[in-house]
Amino acid sequence: MTDEDVAAMLNRLSQGAARIEPMLEQLHVNDWIAKGAPDTYLAQWNSIREQFGAVQSDMSALAQHPDRLSDSMKALFRVQSTQIALGSLMGGVRRYQNPALADLIESVAAEANGDIDRFEKYLLEMSDEKERQYTVVDREAQRCRAELSRQPAAPAGANRRTQ
Repeated sequence: MTDEDVAAMLNRLSQGAARIEPMLEQLHVNDWIAKGAPDTYLAQWNSIREQFGAVQSDMSALAQHPDRLSDSMKALFRVQSTQIALGSLMGGVRRYQNPALADLIESVAAEANGDIDRFEKYLLEMSDEKERQYTVVDREAQRCRAELSRQPAAPAGANRRTQ
């Protein structure tokens, strides 16, 4: 993938998260709790809303520097965990609010699946490339060390400056 392709993919993931945020605001979790839903739905809802904001921020930052492996991995893990948590919250939406709304949110979230898969593939390719680069650098360092160890030692006073 070119840098432009990666940036476009990351921007689509950010935009997808931005599309879900207003839908999350339509959830009335306190009403669910009044109907007997567990309090954990409220904590989960708040966490998911924060995570979708963080996904947008992560993707925007990565679009500027898509070659940062550790940042990319953190962003992918955040996207994946947010998708899983969202699926769990949709069970509450179906039971305590509106099954059609849950279907809508899930369908919008599912639009990102192709980009998430491409993001995973991109990260695997990037990590493979970084590993190959590390191997080349390590071999070169080993070769230099071996070459230096074959050179005769300098006389004891050779490195001192004469005054």
